[in-house]
Amino acid sequence: MQKLKLHWMPHRIWGKPVVVLTVLLGLIASFIPALPFMAFGSIFTAIAKPISSALASINCPAFIIALICDVLLNSLSFIFKMLGFVFGVTLVFGLLEEVGVMARISYVFDNTMAKLGLQGKSVMPFLVSFGCTMGGAAGARVIDNWGQKVLTIALAWAIPCGAAWAVVPMLSTVWFGAGAPLVIVAILAVMILHMWVTSKIFGRSLVKKEDRYGMIMELPPYHRPKWGSLFRYVLGRTKDTFFRVLKVVLLVAFVFWLLTYTSTGSMDNSILYKVGQAIDPVTRFFGLGWKTFMAFIVSSLGKEGAIGVLSTIFTDHNMITVGSVVGGGAAANINELLVANVGKPEALAFIFAITFNMPCIVALAATYQETHSAKWTSLIAIYYTFGALILSCIAYHIGVLIW
Repeated sequence: MQKLKLHWMPHRIWGKPVVVLTVLLGLIASFIPALPFMAFGSIFTAIAKPISSALASINCPAFIIALICDVLLNSLSFIFKMLGFVFGVTLVFGLLEEVGVMARISYVFDNTMAKLGLQGKSVMPFLVSFGCTMGGAAGARVIDNWGQKVLTIALAWAIPCGAAWAVVPMLSTVWFGAGAPLVIVAILAVMILHMWVTSKIFGRSLVKKEDRYGMIMELPPYHRPKWGSLFRYVLGRTKDTFFRVLKVVLLVAFVFWLLTYTSTGSMDNSILYKVGQAIDPVTRFFGLGWKTFMAFIVSSLGKEGAIGVLSTIFTDHNMITVGSVVGGGAAANINELLVANVGKPEALAFIFAITFNMPCIVALAATYQETHSAKWTSLIAIYYTFGALILSCIAYHIGVLIW
């Protein structure tokens, strides 16, 4: 069995397909240990309504009720669900590292990654990012060169995560019907171009010429994992991630909630609504109306949140809450409303904007955790925010020519 593995994993022709299959199976397997965390996170959502009713029965101020139920409980639910995936990814790929598979994965893709100024180890964060960008950022810790680690994370942000792949195909089908596959193909093409451009922009500062070398390594033999050290490592990283992410999510969720909170529950009275109408002439430059622009901003919290915001804005049936951002709940007739209120050029611009926007605030926290640099974390976030708007502008004008 050992000889068979050694033959196929580093193979010149079959090595890459075997590696990709191994990583995909690893991503699927990572959901198994993540399930308990996700189930625990769902408890916070389930108890939000009973707690809200209990607080209302004792005449607790509505502001406090909303703060506890819409911000605190929903944020904790979101954090634990995302934390489960981090735990699962860290455990599964930590196991692959322990038994010697990771070294072979790095070896197989070393030449390919060298074209981006990276080393073979960078392929793992890229592949993991298709499932979760936070997992991709966490996976970059295996890279020993700091500049290459930061560049790897910066490039991983260009890869649409699982949440994006859950939202983008659905929106593409709503607006473009049978043409949706063409939109997906265009996104994949832009993703590759985006990664190449980003490597040129950031690579000049992060990776010096003398660091642009291939890996020289002796492949270690396969061996049994040391379960004790593996679980101590995984639990330690999960605990560290939890406390770092908790601070970021609660802060951003609270700020956003303040912008959307109204005592009457009508969105027309919220700060977000008034600001949106004021900036509409500016957002139109990027091909986005203020409503789709607000959904674009919220997509930086989580891609699925954009659907909840669009539902709330276009139906105007309730105020936007952190719960709608996290849960991404949509009205039953949201598809018809989107088609009726958003033209195809703006729709195309919006899809590209949310796809290549900052992945989510959890990915932002994970990036800071791995880089330990507020400067580079901020630069990457700003770069992707404005880069998404530029792509939105380009997509809009292409859409105008087509439709």
